[in-house]
Amino acid sequence: MSHVTPLNPDYDQDFTLPENFCADPANAWTIPARFYTSAQVFEQEKARIFARSWLCIGHASEVAEPNAYITREVIGENILVVRGRDRVLRAFYNVCPHRGHQLLSGDGTARNVITCPYHAWAFKLDGELAHARNCENVAGFDKNAASLVALKVEEYAGFIFINMDPNADGVEQQLPGLQSKLLAARPNAPELKLAARFVTRTPANWKNIVDNYLECYHCGPAHPGFADSVQVDRYWHTLHGNWTLQFGYARPSEKSFKFEAREDAAFHGFWLWPCTMFNVTPMPDMMTVIYEFPADADTTLQHYDIYFANEVLTEEQEKLIEWYRDVFRPEDLRLVESVQKGLKSRGYRGQGRIMADASGSGISEHGIAHFHNLVAQVFARPDNDTL
Repeated sequence: MSHVTPLNPDYDQDFTLPENFCADPANAWTIPARFYTSAQVFEQEKARIFARSWLCIGHASEVAEPNAYITREVIGENILVVRGRDRVLRAFYNVCPHRGHQLLSGDGTARNVITCPYHAWAFKLDGELAHARNCENVAGFDKNAASLVALKVEEYAGFIFINMDPNADGVEQQLPGLQSKLLAARPNAPELKLAARFVTRTPANWKNIVDNYLECYHCGPAHPGFADSVQVDRYWHTLHGNWTLQFGYARPSEKSFKFEAREDAAFHGFWLWPCTMFNVTPMPDMMTVIYEFPADADTTLQHYDIYFANEVLTEEQEKLIEWYRDVFRPEDLRLVESVQKGLKSRGYRGQGRIMADASGSGISEHGIAHFHNLVAQVFARPDNDTL
């Protein structure tokens, strides 16, 4: 693919990409900057990506017991996931069908009915309307047409996925082979428990954050603690369609991960289309997960969750959580915030060269090319013109 800097104002308003964009990682440039900053692009992504894809929103342990619920905000939609008294997990738009008021907030344990705080309409945990005050005096009131609007929901590899598309196939069809690979790396992933959550309203486009995750080219300069543990010369990034795996052998480090040295100690970094990251650390019985909930073209609400198998944390686990909170996580946040600003600069030429090498080494950026090719399928134009 040849690279042409987008100088023409009309070109700058072109929100399509050739279908073969970034198909050759060895000769690839990033998607144009406007795809990270345009509200018009984000509106298209809401409809074409986020309303049609399985989105991971939490761990099953958060709704393990009857009546437990969580809420999440993604692309302007507030989603409610609740486990019924029958132990069935269900998902609904968190909105009352009467006048649109939000039903629940945060997370917790619901009563046996969910009561809207506005006009006290009450709903069973399966979404059926239980009671609406004065409905018996309203002509033609149809109780069956006043239930909550459901979304598809699945538990997969111990995590909760929702899909706004009522005709969507299952999670495995979107991410074939992911569950088996994840459970091979961390067999007890479904039994892990949330130990810490860092919530940030990150001033960066969701794709900017994915790009940052999909390469370890920046690990040495930007993550000295992490880089002291990962063996970049024994690090590979393999591509599996709608998910990828970064695998690298690890060594103990006083700057980050302290563990008993062993030959098979490794990191597994799973990226899931469109914007979730599962991280299996070399620490036993531990995972971290980055959940992205895009808010607008320049903003992404992020949950950075840390999971352990044990509920009572050790001193070393507490220190590791502090390292993630105070060191590692802020390092990435500073990077993506700076990039988001730079993408709008007159000094940025519109696209950046993807640094992919032929060997697919630990510092190769071929994972970004793969991601951008998937994005191109969403914005594909019928011809094969190149940018």
